[in-house]
Amino acid sequence: MLHLKNELTKVLCVIINYQNWELTCDCIQSLLNANVPGSNILVIDNASPNGSLLKIQKMYPDLIYLQNSNNIGFAAANNQGIKIALERQAHYSILLNNDTEVKPDSIINLINEMNKQPDMALGTGRVFIPSKEVRIWYDGGKLISWRGMAKHFNYNVKVSAISLETKNSEVNFISGCFMCIRMNCIPRLGLLDERFFMYLEDIEYSARAVNKKKKLLYVPDSIIYHKWKGETKLKYRTLYYVVRNRCMLIDLAFPPIAKIYFKVVISLKMIYWFFTDKNLFKAANKGLNDYRKNYFGQIRHKVPTS
Repeated sequence: MLHLKNELTKVLCVIINYQNWELTCDCIQSLLNANVPGSNILVIDNASPNGSLLKIQKMYPDLIYLQNSNNIGFAAANNQGIKIALERQAHYSILLNNDTEVKPDSIINLINEMNKQPDMALGTGRVFIPSKEVRIWYDGGKLISWRGMAKHFNYNVKVSAISLETKNSEVNFISGCFMCIRMNCIPRLGLLDERFFMYLEDIEYSARAVNKKKKLLYVPDSIIYHKWKGETKLKYRTLYYVVRNRCMLIDLAFPPIAKIYFKVVISLKMIYWFFTDKNLFKAANKGLNDYRKNYFGQIRHKVPTS
């Protein structure tokens, strides 16, 4: 137990909160149940307008807290956490979505495997979607160069339908939902690209690591649950960020064929949205225009409610 506790004091777990404080509290409790000390859990609140941070602090007073005066985005807030991990001389920072919960042995399993393989810059584990029939959200992943995107292996597949692999493996894409970063790789690897604001920054970071000859480790015995329910309907805000950021992602990380592919696909989709959903057409168009204007940051126009 002493060895386990010593290893976990070398880790800083970073959780970004925006309004959904109940989910954040569930995530915190799961980390505490996994023997992560409260002094090694950092909660960063991105200017939630509902008093989230005070509610979380009341329940968990012994954590580390940082409150931003405005919503600086997912990537920038995580960078704040990574910088604090560096200041604390942590060996690893672990970025966790606030709508996740870790199994009791998840963090120590991942850290132990990362310790065994010092050439691994990034690490992650298996991510399940909790439901009546448990499904897989991430079971390893890979970059798809010609599309300028990444894929999750066995995405949304029922656990009962397949035989799960138990051996560690090297991958070339890790989701920002659960990402362990080796701190001594930061000087060469750098921080997350804050221009993404939200969405797709994890793909760029994974591709950057691969391009810099860094290795990425997948540890299936490190298990977390992601309370992701999926979206039955594409939303304006999501589409805006994905379209805008996809253009930048391809510029930064992928070959020219990916740009050609995306131009063809987005053109066809925009024709479809023009006739079926004007709001989605406007969102994609705004995303493309802001990309051309080199604007990266929080969406700056009124978002339709419907």
